Amino acid sequence: MKLKLTNLRATLLAILITVCLTSAGYTYKEVMVPCKDGTKLMTHIYLPDGEGPWPVVCTRTPYNFKWQGDQNEEGRQYAQRGIGYIIQDCRGKGGSEGVFVPNVNERSDGIDFYCWLQDQPWVKSAAIFGSSYVALTCWLVADCLPEKVKGIYLSHYGVDRYVSCFHSGLFRQDIMSGWLISNCTENIKRPEKKPGQKEGEENYDFYRYMPHVEADEAVLGMKIPYYRDWITHTDHDDPYWDTDVWGDLKRISPRIKLPMTIVAGQFDHHEEGTLLGYEWLSDETKAKSRLVLGSWNHFFYSTPTHVPNSHAMDIKVAEDQFNWFYSLLVKEEEPKAEILAYNIEADEWMNLDSWPIEPNSRQRLYLSAQTSQADANARAMTSQTQTEESTIRFTYDPKNPVFSIGGETVFTSIRRLGSQLQPQTGYRDDVISFISEPLSHDITIAGNIRIMLSVSTDCDDTSFAITLSELEPDGKAYNMRTSIATLGYRDGSLGSRKIYQPGSRVMLPLECQSIVWTVKAGKRLRLDVKSSDFPQFAIHTNYAGVWAENGKTRLAHQTIYVGGNQGSYIELPCIRNSVDRR
Repeated sequence: MKLKLTNLRATLLAILITVCLTSAGYTYKEVMVPCKDGTKLMTHIYLPDGEGPWPVVCTRTPYNFKWQGDQNEEGRQYAQRGIGYIIQDCRGKGGSEGVFVPNVNERSDGIDFYCWLQDQPWVKSAAIFGSSYVALTCWLVADCLPEKVKGIYLSHYGVDRYVSCFHSGLFRQDIMSGWLISNCTENIKRPEKKPGQKEGEENYDFYRYMPHVEADEAVLGMKIPYYRDWITHTDHDDPYWDTDVWGDLKRISPRIKLPMTIVAGQFDHHEEGTLLGYEWLSDETKAKSRLVLGSWNHFFYSTPTHVPNSHAMDIKVAEDQFNWFYSLLVKEEEPKAEILAYNIEADEWMNLDSWPIEPNSRQRLYLSAQTSQADANARAMTSQTQTEESTIRFTYDPKNPVFSIGGETVFTSIRRLGSQLQPQTGYRDDVISFISEPLSHDITIAGNIRIMLSVSTDCDDTSFAITLSELEPDGKAYNMRTSIATLGYRDGSLGSRKIYQPGSRVMLPLECQSIVWTVKAGKRLRLDVKSSDFPQFAIHTNYAGVWAENGKTRLAHQTIYVGGNQGSYIELPCIRNSVDRR
């Protein structure tokens, strides 16, 4: 559905030009564009020299903290190359009027902005772009853009907000709580870094406060209702995630008619939801759209770095975005479908026929109680299960969580993000390591790795977490994937919470985010099993119920069952390394 003209359009055309500067190859303007409620939003406009009309690219952002005026180098570069560049400050941010409330006004304000854009005679054609929250502002209007808009280029934002916030009922704390502290406009008392703390660690007292539903007032100094909503709606089928802005976000992707480029990162916290944005597109839209899956993190830094990676940045997103827009808007070429994925360690980009990848095989490795021949501090992980069943036990204390060392959804604790060197096995009694035999040949893991843990505990709920690493011949291990699951959500992360009877044995699935990684012959795999992964995920208290409402903790005595017919195992989705190279 296209945006329709309304009687409010006359108001939207009443723009206030505050600055107009002409420089070498471009003109810069600042315009206050009214929304239908009268709030005026600062809009920064870079235009090429000449009469126009011009093709333009545009977006809306909350991240204009400091600058006003001609400060955007990307805007200059676009305008000097014949494409206008427009960026609007979100309500209550930068130079815009109003009060910033995360997420809730972006659809309405975006619709008003693109209505205004449609009516500008100097706009020949347009496309929209964004990354992270800036991509959210685009997703929320992508189903109802006006006729002049011809395409959309988005990266690093998911279309299912629950998936962005939760995994198996546990909050993705370092990204969601960390983002709140950095970006909310409420007059909170922001945590200050103490001597010896690294970047992000000043937030840990806030993350660990229990019951966490009271942490905003207790630590930050004021109640933040929308944050309390985020942390207490723990079920995927809770109506909260299907109404208002989050309902809009989930419904939009299948309705999009315009060609898209969607960019995801294998070590970005939004990878899962970003890929859903592509998967949910109609076949008609996919036929003219692109998916690009790199090995980068949220900030487009390539990871891991311990393996060959000279081609990891062959696709530079800023350049790729400009070239796609130039082809679409200036050359007016019909976009072509393309799916590109970077194969870690093989150090190559692959052209895929479809996404999700359909594996050629699923290889299982079974966890064993036997000591690994490679490491006396670890158990074995074998291609055949042991006939005799055994148990492995450890104690989990929520007051002493295992800290994240590498991971996909670390954010504020930037030093912990991505693929990192892991501690030696045996570094904690509550981290149980399993090591495979050396690989006899290269294997390309492509898709979602799944770990099936046969477990029990003496509490009415608890969590189990894993880190899967690649083990080098010299004994150094680097994480490939992490995951976590709770017994209450043992039917899957997107299910509803179930009652667990203490002492009962259950099969607990832990699913990892998608990855494409070729592990070379001679290397091993190492799986660490534990019960916490902090601050990547909230700390489980070992009590049933909504995690944020639990105000006390207790020890959990964990049992892992290995061997026999119902023992624990890991399943690797593998493809033959014969897909087309880029």
